[in-house]
Amino acid sequence: MLGADRYVTFHSGADLGLFTQTIASAFHGFSNTVEDASHFAYHFSPILYLCAPLLWLTRTPLSLIVLQAIATALIAPAIYATARRRTSDGGAAVLAGIALLYPPLQGVTFTDFHEMAFVPATVAWLLWALDARRFGIATVLLLIALATKEDQAPIMAFLGVAACVYFARRRERRGVLFGVAAIGLSAVAFAGYFFIVRPMAGAVTAWVPEHFYAWGAYAPRSLLSEIGGRVTYLLEAFVPLAFIPLRAPVVMLALPGFAEVLGSRESLTYTMGQHYAAAWIPFVLVAFATAGARLWNDGGAPGRRWIGAGAALSAITLIAFSPLHLGHFLRPPDAADAATNALIARIPPDASVGTYDEIYAHLGLFPRAAIGVRFHPQYVLYDQRYSSTTWDQRIAPKIRRGLADGTYRVVEGRDGVVLLRRTTDAY
Repeated sequence: MLGADRYVTFHSGADLGLFTQTIASAFHGFSNTVEDASHFAYHFSPILYLCAPLLWLTRTPLSLIVLQAIATALIAPAIYATARRRTSDGGAAVLAGIALLYPPLQGVTFTDFHEMAFVPATVAWLLWALDARRFGIATVLLLIALATKEDQAPIMAFLGVAACVYFARRRERRGVLFGVAAIGLSAVAFAGYFFIVRPMAGAVTAWVPEHFYAWGAYAPRSLLSEIGGRVTYLLEAFVPLAFIPLRAPVVMLALPGFAEVLGSRESLTYTMGQHYAAAWIPFVLVAFATAGARLWNDGGAPGRRWIGAGAALSAITLIAFSPLHLGHFLRPPDAADAATNALIARIPPDASVGTYDEIYAHLGLFPRAAIGVRFHPQYVLYDQRYSSTTWDQRIAPKIRRGLADGTYRVVEGRDGVVLLRRTTDAY
């Protein structure tokens, strides 16, 4: 519901449009105008093909918003099932309920649609399957995780090493074999993506996410600032759960995910409310489930109060320090929203359209919609009140020049929202 309001009031960002275009073009391009190439050149995410029938059937990006909410919520039954193996039905239900309140998980749910939304539940269920010695199910879930994004390969390899050590100490041969298989499959997926899939997808440049780790070309703001931001992020991860996950050894499996986000030189990756947190969330919540179950059983009243503190801290964080930033993203729909939708309806589906992020998010089913006007689109749609550094300094001046020299003319304007059409086919 919150995600739907964010969408209908034009507060969704470019990722929603990017993924809508990508999924809508599954089996015939799997591409979008932001990346200007097959999505496989950027990320290994075949799981997105499974989203295509839903998008084709509903014909609206809202379906992806709903799908993301369902996907992240599916972690709660996994947390319940893990805790239920160790405690009562009531205790497991309490722990699963707190997991749904967990602010970082809420942030992954509320942010723009992303393939990482499938990671928390998939990995949490994978850990449950290993705990229950359901190795067949675990293998299927391992393959799903590897099909979500290429960063899952090193994370799953780390899990495989941990499984080998854990099950070898218990002389459980099937568990060791799973660990070996996890390492091998992860290595194949990782190498296959970079040496086979990316070249086949037409990638001719370096892997784009490398810029997050290009420390050689980066001047740190200050040592205090670099350390402080990361410490704050760790506090945001563990304070809402009253540090309970740190009582369980399984939390060590979160180390690769934390290394991925904290090792970046760009604070975006370690800003709560982004999809990047999905890489470590399932391990932290499963650790919360196992440690919380012991507290529920053996800690008596103090232990249950500690769990209650986790619930209270999660709720307080969501109210006072929410990573969702609801005050910025939510409001009632207004006349400008209705005007923008009406003008979108006037654009032919196969036309090229230039706009900015928040309108582009609604144009994912327009295969030639793009951010900006660098390709001289047939139509340009914008709200005259919109402002951003990129728009004001780079895009708006080009639009003004196009209007002044007659390249574009106004088709219609409503409530400050303007639709332009190119007057020449010279481009």
